[in-house]
Amino acid sequence: MGAEWFFADHDDWAEPERSAFEYVQGRVLDIGAGAGRHSLVVQRRQLEPVAIDISPGAVDVCRRRGVRDARLLPLAEIDDSLGTFDTVLLLCGNFGLGGCEAETIALLEKLHALTNPGARIVLDTVDPYVDLDDADVAYLDRNRVRGRMPGQVRIRIQYAGLATPWFDLLCVSLLELEALIEGTGWHSVWLREDGADVYAVLEKD
Repeated sequence: MGAEWFFADHDDWAEPERSAFEYVQGRVLDIGAGAGRHSLVVQRRQLEPVAIDISPGAVDVCRRRGVRDARLLPLAEIDDSLGTFDTVLLLCGNFGLGGCEAETIALLEKLHALTNPGARIVLDTVDPYVDLDDADVAYLDRNRVRGRMPGQVRIRIQYAGLATPWFDLLCVSLLELEALIEGTGWHSVWLREDGADVYAVLEKD
């Protein structure tokens, strides 16, 4: 992904992402806000976003671009001091920030406690079984041997000499997503596949 992708305006997003975004409502928690492209659209729609990111640089960029409430806050530290929300955004692959199956389930349960009745999660992920080469197949098999979900990957983001720490990201198929949310207090109300990209809207039970 080029840096410009993080600054893309609504009209330049992929069509499924625009469609999923139509489910955004009320007070919005934008997790992993990056350059703030989603929070800025939320503001333009006269809704209230709270943008959080673990990167000081990302939070600074959000503020400079006009996001009114951008906070330096790790995912693990979100709690009821933020108040409650009507929508949670886990876009740009951020559904996988839990890193593994157990932590992703724990995240869904935490978000259930931090949201209002009828709340939604708008998310995307990557189907790890699409467009595989031999190295991909070997990676999935190695995860299975280690007792992990096949799509658990260890990555970092690099740009122009800067790099994040390594972190785990969980990528799942639609079927795996449906299995993960079972029993967490969420159910799917909208699903879309676009090549390897998976988009979903979950609603609170």
